[in-house]
Amino acid sequence: MRIAWDISHQEFTIEDHYYFSILKKELKNRNVEVFELEELNSILRENVDVLVLNYPEKSFDSNDLQVVQKFLAGGGKVIVLGYYKNEDHIADTINSLTKHFGLLLRADSVYDPVNNHNGDELFVVTSKVFHLNENVNKVLFPCAASVEILNEKATRLVEAEKTAKSSLGAEPVLMARLQFGEGFLILGGTCVFWDNYSITKYDNLAFSLNLLLR
Repeated sequence: MRIAWDISHQEFTIEDHYYFSILKKELKNRNVEVFELEELNSILRENVDVLVLNYPEKSFDSNDLQVVQKFLAGGGKVIVLGYYKNEDHIADTINSLTKHFGLLLRADSVYDPVNNHNGDELFVVTSKVFHLNENVNKVLFPCAASVEILNEKATRLVEAEKTAKSSLGAEPVLMARLQFGEGFLILGGTCVFWDNYSITKYDNLAFSLNLLLR
């Protein structure tokens, strides 16, 4: 398996040792190749299984959309991850791509005064993982925005508990999945559930590996 971790849209890179060394090490231990992608359209020329867009700060244009559509249609998986409150206009940037698939990242924050980590209501903990949940009971989704599903073919992948709320009063869907052609597009409301802090909590490591490898 080969995972392309995009940096062409100014994403956080997996090569950042401080944030992602644990995830990178776990993938290496499983003989999974993960590499930085400096040109998005090169995924159509290389043997790539998964494309990760981890906090993209540069908007996507029509050419980018065509590349992603072709990659998905051919059986690729694309994982797009944002952050809460539209920080750095992250929701706007992500939506320049995902709106074409009927998925949107809201400019809100999801908080839970009951199911959280260490009393921090923005560190949402949930057991509602509906897919890719082998060996997963609970996950931590810190500083997450909610995902709006406009495409009836899309499904909820992760949802906050009933005690959670959105700052905009929206449904607290944390991650959604859409089949497009032979592939899957996944949109998540936070990019830090698999950083070096969160990945060691609850079942975040198992979920992160399921997300990438299954």
